[in-house]
Amino acid sequence: MYRASTATLSSAPSPGLRPFPLRLALATRREFAPGDREIDVPELHRYFADLSRGHDIGFRPGRVTRARGNPFLAMARELLAGQLSGERIDLAIVAHAAPEFDPRLSAPVNLTAVLPGNPLVFSVSGQGSLAPFAALRIAGSYVRRHDYRRVLVLIMDQGVTPYDVPDRIGDAATALLFEAGGRRTVRVGYEPEVALDALPEFEPAETVVIGRGLAGAGAWPGAIVAPPEFPCTGLWAPLADGPATGPVLLADYDPRRGALGICVVAESD
Repeated sequence: MYRASTATLSSAPSPGLRPFPLRLALATRREFAPGDREIDVPELHRYFADLSRGHDIGFRPGRVTRARGNPFLAMARELLAGQLSGERIDLAIVAHAAPEFDPRLSAPVNLTAVLPGNPLVFSVSGQGSLAPFAALRIAGSYVRRHDYRRVLVLIMDQGVTPYDVPDRIGDAATALLFEAGGRRTVRVGYEPEVALDALPEFEPAETVVIGRGLAGAGAWPGAIVAPPEFPCTGLWAPLADGPATGPVLLADYDPRRGALGICVVAESD
């Protein structure tokens, strides 16, 4: 069991890109066919009704009856099967924009027992497509403070909800494993308050992938645009394609929050 230490206040992160204290050892991603888990039980009908009461989010009770989906836990277990050694993982963070399909299954609680070493596991959400950038920033802070040696960041998309959603979202999972002996260096920046007309200049990179927030703003013409049906995992797909010939720059902007995320991944010397 992980036991947290006394909470302390930390200073705000410095602007710009900051090196992640461990190196990227593994990047893997998988898209999933529609799932078969059901949530048509009385307690979840009540749960979703209570959760949406007073909020104009287009709750549709019939969707709970018909819903079939993939929980984060199931996707994570399938993605990681055969990918991890038995070496201890110190920290795992689950980053997602869409809500968990089945709220009875907490991915962090269950992954604590599944992953080697019974690590600290928690989720980062409420940041839209920038949740992975926030997760990396937080993970880096934990590594520096606790001298962690092995960290896992899981990025999740799932598209089955009992609410109206503006876009179709697919089911996918990405895993980023960081170790001292990894082969790729990572630098991460997360700016919570950036005006659209004050976006910083990006550094040159062999491959540039941007999310639809930046694409919609007309930033970086000619860059690869991540598929909109995978708002969290799509941007990170090139990392799972194997080593690139040069640095890979990943970036997205959330105009509603005014937040910018940037990550540069490069082969180490």
